[in-house]
Amino acid sequence: MSRTRLLGLLCLTFLLAADAFGQTQRQVAPVPGDPLELAAVPARVVDAPDERASLLSLVERARQNNNLHAPGGAPYELKVSFNAMGQTPYSGVGELSETWAAPGMWRWSERLGSYAQERVFKGGVAYDTDPQAYQPLRLQMIRQAIFWPVAGQLANSRLRVAQAEWQGRPVTCVLVSAGRPRDDSTQGRRWEEEEFCVDQQTGLLQTYSVAPGLYNVYDYGNALQFHGHTLARQFSIVENGSTVVQAQIESLSDLGAVDAGAFTPAQGMRGPGAIIREPLRFPQIVRGSAAVPPGTIQPVVVLAALDTTGKVLEAEALQTSDPALSDEALRLVKSTNYGPARGAVPLQREFFIRVQFTAGQ
Repeated sequence: MSRTRLLGLLCLTFLLAADAFGQTQRQVAPVPGDPLELAAVPARVVDAPDERASLLSLVERARQNNNLHAPGGAPYELKVSFNAMGQTPYSGVGELSETWAAPGMWRWSERLGSYAQERVFKGGVAYDTDPQAYQPLRLQMIRQAIFWPVAGQLANSRLRVAQAEWQGRPVTCVLVSAGRPRDDSTQGRRWEEEEFCVDQQTGLLQTYSVAPGLYNVYDYGNALQFHGHTLARQFSIVENGSTVVQAQIESLSDLGAVDAGAFTPAQGMRGPGAIIREPLRFPQIVRGSAAVPPGTIQPVVVLAALDTTGKVLEAEALQTSDPALSDEALRLVKSTNYGPARGAVPLQREFFIRVQFTAGQ
């Protein structure tokens, strides 16, 4: 491991430890109520090996169902249409398509407003028609909702579980976070937890929330069946109570015979294009806020897209019940450079930054 990466991991560990210590000293405001917050009921810590294995298997089943990019999977052609909304630089009607032959050979095209991009991935390099353009935040959210609603390694994560109901059917909501188990079964979802709500009978992911205030909702009416995958033909993304994406899979079909020439970069395409990794989350502490009562912590989660240098390209607050506090959180995030990504290829990153306002020093 490089010295730079080691120092980064040590700093992140310190931040998380300080965050956990601070929360034990102050009362944290609860996650805001939301009709899509299904784990609002008290959740139970799960540490028994057999039960952990059962819950992880449930979530893994949902992962494999959506994972069209798995090695050995069937080559396909996919077309998606959508309408993106909200206060972002790019919104309106859009579309994306993807032709997938193998993990090392694929191409896609995207269009949203004035943004248009085509990419060919071949020989370990991404070639773009415009390698300087960043992928808009709404398109990142759409691609994540289709391909990677379950990402990362969860085996060593802290698990809690809540039983809930969604559209008249029972669902199991698995709450996942880093850190050691602790006895907090008396409360619903915590700010740092991801939430996966799965129909145990079908194994299908019904709702997914990467952070409080942001929810993917999957509609399996007239679902698509593709080589053992059952995919929601329609899905929506709801942010802070408002729908910001409505999307539909128009078609998903076998690619058939693979023509290697179709995956050769066209003249004018250049690489390497920036690769988009799974979202990261971490706290950012603000002390001395006059808007927060003494002895309390008031989080505001900010979703931000970063370029390869660490500059914030787009950002939006996922909680707006206190507009002044949300604006302050946005100003802080937008004025912060989070440093360049380290690696052999350029990375465009998506961060969920939990800005934590406290009254004291």
